[in-house]
Amino acid sequence: MKICILATSYPRTKDDYWVPFMHSWARELAKKEDVTVVTSGGANTKDYEVRDNVKIHRFNYFYPKNLQVLTYTGGMGESFKQNFLAKLQAPFFMLSFMLKSLKIAKNCDVINAHWVLSGLAALPLKFFYKKPVVLTEHGGSIRALPKWLNKFVIKRMDAVTSAHYDMLEIIKKMGAKNAVDIKNFLNEDKFLKKHNKSEIKKELKIKNELIVTFIGRFEPLKDPLTFVNSIPYIIKSMKNVKFIMIGDGHLKEDIENQIEKLNIGKYMIMPGPTADVDNFLAISDVFIACSATENCFSTTILEAMLSKVPCIITKAGMTEKFFAHKQYAYLVEKKNPKSLGESIVELFNDKNLRQKLSKNGLEFLDKYEFRNSAIINKIIKILKNSIKSR
Repeated sequence: MKICILATSYPRTKDDYWVPFMHSWARELAKKEDVTVVTSGGANTKDYEVRDNVKIHRFNYFYPKNLQVLTYTGGMGESFKQNFLAKLQAPFFMLSFMLKSLKIAKNCDVINAHWVLSGLAALPLKFFYKKPVVLTEHGGSIRALPKWLNKFVIKRMDAVTSAHYDMLEIIKKMGAKNAVDIKNFLNEDKFLKKHNKSEIKKELKIKNELIVTFIGRFEPLKDPLTFVNSIPYIIKSMKNVKFIMIGDGHLKEDIENQIEKLNIGKYMIMPGPTADVDNFLAISDVFIACSATENCFSTTILEAMLSKVPCIITKAGMTEKFFAHKQYAYLVEKKNPKSLGESIVELFNDKNLRQKLSKNGLEFLDKYEFRNSAIINKIIKILKNSIKSR
């Protein structure tokens, strides 16, 4: 089966921090099928490359290439809101995406479009070449795009998948013919391998401090400022702690200003965007996910669980339906720095609970079929069924 994946963005290099789950998805499919990717280019990307048997074609939508700002600068929705140049580039982006897809994907058997805009780019393939299109929605584009556009695209898909149960409910209400729960692949080899923790700590100049880690885009959706604002409540009770914040985005300056305002810089480690999140999780004592709108099956939460790190998660989306409080994760109210800070202190003071959450996290991944062996067969079945139904 020849599969063409359309994605608005994709890791630019093997070690890129940007949407790494997209290459995990393509790589796992490429172990069993023929996989081609069509995605956007960046300032220093190659127009064509082969990585882990995945053929990657990139389109450019503005010149010079270093002025392309719709992707790889934060979420597309935030870029569009805050950058006039992004608004100007949007029609060129879609036209270039459609033309490249028509050229590359016409010989494929099935299209797997990631995010609604990729589904829109796939519609000419569906119309001209009668290709079945399976949309995989990760959440960001549905929240950023007009409701009418989401409905227009989703109704025309042969099937729609998502790793987020709350997102599936929204998709069904928009008229999806076949909405299916499919999880994102995890890079199991990377997160389960044995790490040299003492060497990692030495490099970061960490001695015996406890480590709290936040990983995510510095965007309103991920609410990193709630994490920053929780820190004074933590250091009031305990000084022997370090806070790692990994990410980048439109809120970076706001975060830096707030850290300075709160005078907590000496407690912070901010390596910027990095693909080596497994190293940071390997030395973490607690992982924080404080999204204001989505948390249920965020990839970073799953990676933390795979790394056996106990998680504190805000009650967002359908989180409470799947994460029983103090069973698989510690749940806190969203947008509440005081509650988050006090919860971190409580978890640090309860070694037995930390050990329980660490152990139960792996059980959670098995229970809800997050392991790659379960995911791959389900995806291939959906793609093949979409071909048969044409």
